[in-house]
Amino acid sequence: MTHSKWKYINLNPGTPVLRGLIKVHKEDTPIRPIVNFRNAPTYNLAKMLANILMKYIPLPSVYNVQNSVQLMKNLENIPCTPDLRLASLVISNMYTNIPTNKLLDIIENACKNDNLEPLMRQEILQLTRLIVTQNYFRFQDKTYLQKNSLAMGAPTSSALSEIYLQFMENTKIFDILCRSKVEGYYRYVDDIIYDENRTNIEVQKSFNEITIGLHFTMEREEDQKINFLDLTITRTENGLSYDIFRKHTTIDTIIPHDSCHPLEQKMAAIRYYVNRIETYNLHQAKRQKEMDIVKQIIISNKYDTKL
Repeated sequence: MTHSKWKYINLNPGTPVLRGLIKVHKEDTPIRPIVNFRNAPTYNLAKMLANILMKYIPLPSVYNVQNSVQLMKNLENIPCTPDLRLASLVISNMYTNIPTNKLLDIIENACKNDNLEPLMRQEILQLTRLIVTQNYFRFQDKTYLQKNSLAMGAPTSSALSEIYLQFMENTKIFDILCRSKVEGYYRYVDDIIYDENRTNIEVQKSFNEITIGLHFTMEREEDQKINFLDLTITRTENGLSYDIFRKHTTIDTIIPHDSCHPLEQKMAAIRYYVNRIETYNLHQAKRQKEMDIVKQIIISNKYDTKL
């Protein structure tokens, strides 16, 4: 074995351990299961496969948004008609409901469409099959196997789920959007926002019929407002306006000024807040309100407001 191959082998492997994170911001505080994949025998191989997929299987990303700034720009393309309503969909437990048996066929077709050499195509499929079948974890001294899903915590889960979702968006979901006359559809990971009108109120039902396992929950705008990502989007007579959205569990604690952290780390949150004020398309009153909130956060954490 060559020296370069050793970095893909976990010389001290162990069974991945399942732990839970409580979603304190949601009703009934459900638990998000996360598998610590770092000790898995295939962890380093999974990291390598994730890089290979990103390199050799380029994704069109037609419906993806990278951040809130891009979302605001994209929403400008939706005609503001009297029938316009905004709604959002959330994919429940996305990773653990991605059908891996269909995923392998999708990757094989993508490799063929990109004219990858047969040997490279074969290696990608073998690696993918190995990673998705080594999908086990330990919980309370018992070992479990996920038969047909992706693990929360595996390095490949993000790339593989994105490949599957983009394939569905360019096939079945595209048909739903055309049939329902949806003019704006944008997704950030597992959160989706789209325009709803009187002719497409059954969109959620159509999405839940795409495949067994994937379940989409819906939220419609209330009082002409809807929360999406870190935005509160308000529908007005003149178009859409925006405000910063904070969950009810949000607190104003950042790394305090008197901590022993490096200055760059302490300033990171402040720079983020200021950059958000400067780059988001906020009306003057909303911008001033956000500046006051940020100033209060700075004071609460013992920083000089002159920053």
